[in-house]
Amino acid sequence: MIIDERIAARAAKELVPAARVPDRDELRELVTGLKDNALTAQDLVVDSFLLEPGHADDVRGRLAAGSVLVLDQLGWIRANAQSLNGLVDVTALPSPPGPATRAAAALELASVMSLLSTRVLGQFDPFAEETGRLMFIAPAVLAAEEAMDVDRRDFRMWVALHEATHQVQFAAAPWLRDHMRELLSRLVSAPLRSPSFSSLAEVFATAARIVRGEASMLDFVTDEDMRSALAEASAVLSLLEGHADVVMDEVGRDAIGSVGTLRRRFEARRDAGQGFLSNLLGMKLKLAQYRDGARFVRAVRREVGQTGFSAIYAAPAHLPTSAEIQTPRLWLDRVHG
Repeated sequence: MIIDERIAARAAKELVPAARVPDRDELRELVTGLKDNALTAQDLVVDSFLLEPGHADDVRGRLAAGSVLVLDQLGWIRANAQSLNGLVDVTALPSPPGPATRAAAALELASVMSLLSTRVLGQFDPFAEETGRLMFIAPAVLAAEEAMDVDRRDFRMWVALHEATHQVQFAAAPWLRDHMRELLSRLVSAPLRSPSFSSLAEVFATAARIVRGEASMLDFVTDEDMRSALAEASAVLSLLEGHADVVMDEVGRDAIGSVGTLRRRFEARRDAGQGFLSNLLGMKLKLAQYRDGARFVRAVRREVGQTGFSAIYAAPAHLPTSAEIQTPRLWLDRVHG
């Protein structure tokens, strides 16, 4: 354990900004609607992947074993504290964190997550349990749809399509979970081996500065292993987010009447950053990087179709590099010859 989850929860309770509390009927409609949307979105996204029938059946089975949660901000922060504790291999650290270190890390984590809890609408956590869990943050969804003045049912379905795409990505490629776990564990633990950081709490304090825009992750890249992991993680996150953007818009054209309006109004909001892992690790994916990932996906599918694009999820070696995200022809030449 690297974070004291109880301290993180207590601190977050003091730090999380107040949110509008819906009445009972509105809350029931929101929770039921988001869960129903998630199940519908899963089916639509699986169909869009054009998988072989046997593979599609396996994917649907993995999706059915997962969980869909609608949480408040505190519940979401607790869930991520649990996930981070499960993500990092404590035995790989130079020394196991003691109670004071775990408490200090919890306070810094609560600070970071409280800030993000007003921005993140949904999150698929592939590291929870064996099948992952999909989470929606109810207060953030309510605040976003009111601020953008969009159709609520359409907006909730659109958000569900994005997160369901991440579910299907990991269900279609079960190896992706362990690959990302190893990669992200390298990123979290590498600073502790660096002379720039003296403790886990200092790592989280630096992460908080990065999320607030007071520093850049590149300022703290001190060794080649961390630089390599950062570049690889950035490329994979750009791919996963860009692919989800493409799917949510393409599938949304048939399932959501106001998808064009949603996209236009949402892009300006998202430029402030939204993905949990990308924010926490200091790879705050700006709108341009989401667009780079989406552009890569579209370029590859124009050349080799959806079936050819699906080769990405066949093996770790098929994941694109940062250079290939920028120049899709490099990936096409390497993977498809």
